Amino acid sequence: MASPQAKALQALPLFAGLSGGEREILARNLDEVSFPAGTTLIREGDTNHTFFVLLDGQVQVTIAGEPRRTMGRGDFFGEISMGHRVEATATVVTTSPVRAYVMSHAQFGALGRNAPVLARLRAAMSERLIADRQTPAGTDSPGA
Repeated sequence: MASPQAKALQALPLFAGLSGGEREILARNLDEVSFPAGTTLIREGDTNHTFFVLLDGQVQVTIAGEPRRTMGRGDFFGEISMGHRVEATATVVTTSPVRAYVMSHAQFGALGRNAPVLARLRAAMSERLIADRQTPAGTDSPGA
């Protein structure tokens, strides 16, 4: 029987293509957290240790103080700075109450034992990076 987290993951485009077992593995490596509006989740130039997937609410992404995009349910961020252990490339602030799944370095590393889950995450990350390059600053990208 699927866990509630695995069922919730199926409704998110990022994870919809995974099998039930793969979503269960992913669900075991995610924590659900909530943040009030106005919370800075990631600050450009700082280290970041968390990958976020939005379940509810919205965040505003800025780069060098300029609005880049608004993100909502199903969108994700933090993968670059968390995954590569580099300074964050953007600031992300909640514009409404937010509920999200989060994953730490250790949790992300645990996915390395499951190639399909890790491959899906990496493919989605690449797709978003390509979309970012094609979308003018200050506009929402397709699917974001």
